[in-house]
Amino acid sequence: MHLSPRIGGLSAMLFSTLVFAADDDKLASPDKLPPSDAASKTESHANAGIETQPMKPASRQPEFSAFGSVLSLEPLLDLRQQYLTAQAQQDSAAAKYQEADFNLNRTRNLHQHDIVSTRRLQEQQAQWRNDKANLATSGFQQQTLLAASRLQWGDTLTNWFTRNSDKQAEQLLSQRAQLLEIILPAHVSLGENVRHIAVNEHGNRSQAVTATLISPAPRVDPVTQGKRYFFSVEGGNLPFGAHIHAWIPTDAAQNAGVIIPENAVVWHLGQALVFIKTGDGDYKKRLLPEQIQIEGGYFAATGFVAGEEIVTTGAQTLLSQELKKQIPDEDDD
Repeated sequence: MHLSPRIGGLSAMLFSTLVFAADDDKLASPDKLPPSDAASKTESHANAGIETQPMKPASRQPEFSAFGSVLSLEPLLDLRQQYLTAQAQQDSAAAKYQEADFNLNRTRNLHQHDIVSTRRLQEQQAQWRNDKANLATSGFQQQTLLAASRLQWGDTLTNWFTRNSDKQAEQLLSQRAQLLEIILPAHVSLGENVRHIAVNEHGNRSQAVTATLISPAPRVDPVTQGKRYFFSVEGGNLPFGAHIHAWIPTDAAQNAGVIIPENAVVWHLGQALVFIKTGDGDYKKRLLPEQIQIEGGYFAATGFVAGEEIVTTGAQTLLSQELKKQIPDEDDD
């Protein structure tokens, strides 16, 4: 079968049109855009959800870290029971001695008037000496308990727990407050003006609560040779024996810096990073050298200036975009 020249011409034109249409579709494909256009399009998509805010100035008292634990009150309860028992015994011995002293004086007076015998006077003198010895023994027992407690707990806690009624001791006994022991690094002392520190059982500075100084401990830590201090914390509900992370202010002047919002920080290979806006649609990655947690985020003393625009939403997207650019394109081979 032979086609007419007219039909053959139409077929050639139709084939040519299809070829050009196919070529036009290939050029219009987003996957085949020039590299610069593709990067621009990717960047515009990445930056669509980015939000920034100016960094706020802040100041912070320099701190150093220490560790400690929540102490059980059982030894102090034993001290309290033993001391109050010894005190009751001493009160009883004092009453008996006073009675014996009165009886002895009375018997002496009667003996001088030949009303009672010498034997009766001697018996009363023996009773007086016995009651005096019992009074001295009970007093020595109390002194021994106090001396042993001061060697372990210091004067303040000893005084709290050996009184018949003490407000601070009652707070600890009722668990409205808890007793902490904080061990400082070796050769470091608590500043003279330091009365409050921050503590947290999970090492989270932003969630730390305030602990109040009670007194220095009489003994240093036998392992680290660091000085020990007793603190109380109210409303902590910490289990006895729990390990405590403490942040202790120094006597140095406050540092000036900025607040890095917590949601602005992204992590890569163990490093904390943030993105700073440097121009319209331009962002620069910056390392956060220290993760000093404060209320609202992190504190940075260097490397940042108050008022700089920091990315608070979309930082992870910017990091992913930057890492993607570092991957070689297969089409470049």
